[in-house]
Amino acid sequence: MRFVARLKTTEEAKKLNQLGIDVFCLDTEFSAKKISLFNLEEIKELTKTYPNQISLNINKIIHETDLVRLKEFLYNLKTLNISGIVIADLTVFVLAKELDLEHLIIYQPGTMNTDTFSETYFFQRKIKGITLSREITLDEIKKFGNTKLELSLIGHGYLDMFYSKRKLITNYLKHKELSGLDLQNNYDLTLREEIRENDNYPIFEDCFGTHIFRSKKIISYEELKDLDLLIKDFFIERIFLTDEEFYQTIQLYKNQISLEDFLKKYKDFDSGFYYKRTEKVKGDLDES
Repeated sequence: MRFVARLKTTEEAKKLNQLGIDVFCLDTEFSAKKISLFNLEEIKELTKTYPNQISLNINKIIHETDLVRLKEFLYNLKTLNISGIVIADLTVFVLAKELDLEHLIIYQPGTMNTDTFSETYFFQRKIKGITLSREITLDEIKKFGNTKLELSLIGHGYLDMFYSKRKLITNYLKHKELSGLDLQNNYDLTLREEIRENDNYPIFEDCFGTHIFRSKKIISYEELKDLDLLIKDFFIERIFLTDEEFYQTIQLYKNQISLEDFLKKYKDFDSGFYYKRTEKVKGDLDES
């Protein structure tokens, strides 16, 4: 299993490598909810220093106005020694296929890859891999692995559960006739529902739209032994985490600190849907 995490600065790569991160995921001009931004020259330099350890994050909703610029960007990747291209919109796959780059595509749409047919379907299309939905149980995850397609999982951190291209925070401020507040790229905002008074959902607006995240961070330390032989790439999501917590999270999964000590210091974790199907949480089915 390879550990994958987003890189904040070029200088940080050496530290993350020493901590045990195997693949650096770089935010690009086509990255939503980015924590940093790497231009093409920086990407080229990093691939020279860390060949086959660099993946690129292209997870925004793609519009027609993006196509020419995106295809040019992908074309410039053909000569680089990169590990993968992480996408959320299949438009990127179509363009990548035109450039013979489909073997680098990792399809990470969030909640879409929920069944083994997805594995078979994308294996037939010769992409590199898919990231399994965070809304399926551990038992359901264990049913995958019937092809040579690389499977990945976002196993730690805040998971986004909603993405809209609309600027919902900006529109809310306009509706309330509030001004003087710059809330774009503000990581300190939360949303609370009336029926869930104890849950605060991180909400984040960038130039590509609005993102809402689960109220608790997922942790997969106890499940790692079950996932080890099945999952190729284990993503550690660092958005909303301090650098200190992020670094100690890596140390946790590399068994450099204990789970007990980690949870004494850092709070608000749960096991996501590993042991409880989503309809049990949403109330669509009776518990019996």
